[in-house]
Amino acid sequence: MTDSSALKPRLVVKGLVAGYGDVIVLKDIDLTIAEREIRIILGGSGCGKSTLMKNIIGIEQPRGGTIELLDQPIDWSQGRPGLEVFRKVGVLFQGGAMISSLTVAENVALPLDLHHPELPKTVVKDMVAMKLEQVGLGEAYHRMPDALSGGMRKRAALARTLILDPDLLFCDEPSAGLDPITSRGLDDLLLELRDALGISLMVVTHELDSIRALCDKMLFLSGGKVIFDGSLEDAEESGPEEVRDFLSRKAFSDSRKSARLTIKTEAK
Repeated sequence: MTDSSALKPRLVVKGLVAGYGDVIVLKDIDLTIAEREIRIILGGSGCGKSTLMKNIIGIEQPRGGTIELLDQPIDWSQGRPGLEVFRKVGVLFQGGAMISSLTVAENVALPLDLHHPELPKTVVKDMVAMKLEQVGLGEAYHRMPDALSGGMRKRAALARTLILDPDLLFCDEPSAGLDPITSRGLDDLLLELRDALGISLMVVTHELDSIRALCDKMLFLSGGKVIFDGSLEDAEESGPEEVRDFLSRKAFSDSRKSARLTIKTEAK
């Protein structure tokens, strides 16, 4: 865990209002992420977690409020912000978003091709190889995405997000579809990258094991608003009932499983 009290912010969101058409999904959202901090975004289905991320990274235009990313305001007054605003930001999408017709190496190189077309191919090759080694996929350089397991595709997508050395990394349900062991390995990798590279992370997830492994601070959304902003420990001890119920659902599930086993035993 990281003490963020003395660290400068890498993301500051104030009074964010977001929605689609006539529907307001989020209202008056405040969020700060400090350098080297891992911030978990939580809430029930449809609470606006993905909407929050889309507004921050420029996919959707906010209805109101301000967003300051790496000390730079995100300004929509002249239209959609340019790619240069997000050059030091990485995004790991839920499905990995790998292009199936390209090799793993070609997928990882895409941000370099977009932002630095002047780089010699030999330099690009070396940078791609380094990032694949960093995520434990050095042997997958020439492979196609369809030949990789789900966990390996997530790692390859992560290598692509790291190729421009981001200061801030957004992860949308990184463990979705992964088995517990693979998921734990991905969590460990994210922690290692934070410690080695000093990056900050915003992680949208509902996986309790990942929350407990990664969380420095959490933001819990409900009814389009923030109902809790703080540490996991404070959430479990004194958070709103909805937050505590969310975090204790594994124990509740285990108790129901135990009860079912008891009933089956008694029925024999």
